[in-house]
Amino acid sequence: MKYSALRWVKATIDESLKQTRQTLEQFVENQTDTAPLQQCVVWLHEIRGVLSMLELQTASSLVQNVEQTIKTLLSGKIDSNETTYDVLMRALIQLPNYLDHLLIVQRDMPLALLPLLNELRALRKQAALPANSLFAPDVSVAIPHVKAPKMPDDKLKEYVNKLRAAYQKGYVALAKNPASPDEGAKFLYGVMQKLQQVTGSAPVTKVWWVTEGILEATLQKGIELNNNLIGLLKQIDALIKQIVDHGNLALRQPVPKVILTNLLYFAAHARSKGKVIHSVKEVFKLSDFFPNEAALQNARLMFSGPDIELMKTVITLLKDEFARVEETLDIFNRADNPSVAELEPLIILLKDMANTLGLLGLTVQHKSMLQQAKMIEEVTQNKRPSDLNSLLNIANALLKISAALDILGVQGVHARQRLQQSPNTEFSETPQFGIILGVGVNEAKTELAQVIQPLVTFIDTGQPDEELLEVPNRLKQVEGFLFIAAHARAAKLMAKCNQYIDKIFVKDKVVPPENKLKALADTLIGLELYLDTLAGNPMDADDILDSIEQRLRILFAQ
Repeated sequence: MKYSALRWVKATIDESLKQTRQTLEQFVENQTDTAPLQQCVVWLHEIRGVLSMLELQTASSLVQNVEQTIKTLLSGKIDSNETTYDVLMRALIQLPNYLDHLLIVQRDMPLALLPLLNELRALRKQAALPANSLFAPDVSVAIPHVKAPKMPDDKLKEYVNKLRAAYQKGYVALAKNPASPDEGAKFLYGVMQKLQQVTGSAPVTKVWWVTEGILEATLQKGIELNNNLIGLLKQIDALIKQIVDHGNLALRQPVPKVILTNLLYFAAHARSKGKVIHSVKEVFKLSDFFPNEAALQNARLMFSGPDIELMKTVITLLKDEFARVEETLDIFNRADNPSVAELEPLIILLKDMANTLGLLGLTVQHKSMLQQAKMIEEVTQNKRPSDLNSLLNIANALLKISAALDILGVQGVHARQRLQQSPNTEFSETPQFGIILGVGVNEAKTELAQVIQPLVTFIDTGQPDEELLEVPNRLKQVEGFLFIAAHARAAKLMAKCNQYIDKIFVKDKVVPPENKLKALADTLIGLELYLDTLAGNPMDADDILDSIEQRLRILFAQ
């Protein structure tokens, strides 16, 4: 939910960060005027407020550290030098990329920002943050649980008191011999399972479930007991006692966040692959907080790369070059007597474009672009035919590169890995395809709407007019749109509906009987509903087409 909310304010945050960067640059150029730095503090404070409200803790912490560093700079307590400005500027560049990551991947990765946070703290001569300081899993997520039987207080207290006695017995055995914890851990493991059965969906059940996962990992030698973990297990006894003392009232209390967070920290470091501990890690997304080194390095590269706004500027320039290439190839293809010399300027142009693709990190597309430059060079040297097939192959490869750029322009550096894994990007995968599809749907619905009135007029008067004669052409346009958009079944049904209208209304000039008029109306309504599904309406498209098919059978029934 918080990531969805971020989408609404992301543009505003990006603009504020852009202004903050520009204002910081103004101060660097004229350090006698501190007004720009003071304005930076105002913007950063506002951004931090929004991020805190969205509960984006890591991003909020980064903004807070930048804000505090600038305040310390204003007070004269840190040096105003190139190192200070470099760290501040890197933070202001990485933050929008980090927010893009949250929007696109919708998973946090705090450790990727830890080095930058500690650089900011070092400028202020503060101690470095340990890794666990950024550990803040979402403890509000739902967990798998069994339905608890409704027990009156006296029976609940009595049963849980017996479980508590068993828990204490297991805890004592485990605490006395932590080097050989199996006996005590088995006791505690069983108690956790029984507690879940009796407390069901109560908030405290999360503690029992996570503890079960930790004990499972302990029994599988995936977690080593230490004093901190043993201390946590002792605190669980106090939670059990609350149920013994207060019965069902204790089950309505909020989850003990500190205890649960500390338990999750141990769960995140479990090395075993047991069913319960694996499920705990998945539900609470613990791998986000302690990813492997390769994932961390990849994330840090993404966050430190150019932001989407800068990439869009470069991509816009590249798209202009693509237009030049497309125009040259089109003119060459249409010419009656084309000269291959006309293609020679494209060779250098494509090589320059390839270099830009390489700088953007699109290595596969860089290689493909160089291949197209080589193919055109071979055409100009008469080593390759300049026929339509060769030109189509070049154009197809360029379209895929252009589609990759469209995706990069929306998702930034976060799209690079996927684009390299699947270089054959089709236009249907790009954000632009969605925009074009939306325009097409609107035009198709307009054509469909203009069909209704001429049909109604003919039904009322029995007299065809010029607008009725246009109906088949309008429906043909809608059919063509559906076919081009790769909705073949819908296109065929539209063609069949058009066939009926053309024959009965236009050629035979007959008003159909009531049952067929109703079937025709249902068909046209169904086709409009289907177009709505292409625009994002969450209806079942297949069900709509099935219904249209049934109505068409009525139309063509003798």
